[in-house]
Amino acid sequence: MPYIDDIKFLKIMVLTSGPVPAEQNARYILKMARNLRADVLVVHVRDKGESREGDLALDIFDKISKELNVPVRLKPAIGEISQTIIEIAKLEEVNLIVMGATEGRNVATWIIDKIINQTDIPVVIIPWKYEEKLHKEVISA
Repeated sequence: MPYIDDIKFLKIMVLTSGPVPAEQNARYILKMARNLRADVLVVHVRDKGESREGDLALDIFDKISKELNVPVRLKPAIGEISQTIIEIAKLEEVNLIVMGATEGRNVATWIIDKIINQTDIPVVIIPWKYEEKLHKEVISA
């Protein structure tokens, strides 16, 4: 796997599970992407027949990306969550997958495990509860 300096264009796929996690993580993730000068694809996957409420997370990323002047592409998708994520990552040829952990959601654990074990693309997990002080130190304004 090449180092970031060796990649001509870093392409990050950001996964979001809904509006609440998006509100918690979008600014942090987009500042990180801006600092890396990365192309950002934000994806929300829902099961067939599931409410579109989770797609509101894409609107949150869109709004914050405009505030921070970080261009993003938004992609709602329908399918089995982990398999759809892996397929999109391969199709889009992303270099990095970023996802946030959500407190108390066992489903997130098995999704993370499945993705990590079925792709060779590096995965970064944003902890569900990170300290604001750390956030400010790691990501400059």
